Amino acid sequence: MKKTNRQNGWSFVIVLIAVGMIMGTYSFVNAKSDTTENYIDVKIEEGDTLWELSTKFKENHTFTTDAFVKWVESTNGVKAEKLQPGDTVVIPVEADKNQLASK
Repeated sequence: MKKTNRQNGWSFVIVLIAVGMIMGTYSFVNAKSDTTENYIDVKIEEGDTLWELSTKFKENHTFTTDAFVKWVESTNGVKAEKLQPGDTVVIPVEADKNQLASK
């Protein structure tokens, strides 16, 4: 039995959706890993808070203080109140090219 044009059309749509989903997933995964690659790592010192880091680096990011803290918590899988001296966190401040070359 021959496939009709309608059946061929649906096959094309299904393949197109599947390819789109695969590409979207790939882009999401790559974007997430690239997100922190160009940002700096900060070692937490005694008395440091994420709110203070937000203020210290305010010229280098566009987040509000609350958004900065939430981004750092989410990206690093930490809670602000649980940070300890010696912990290292990625913050949303772009590293300059010299810092990236030394990584």
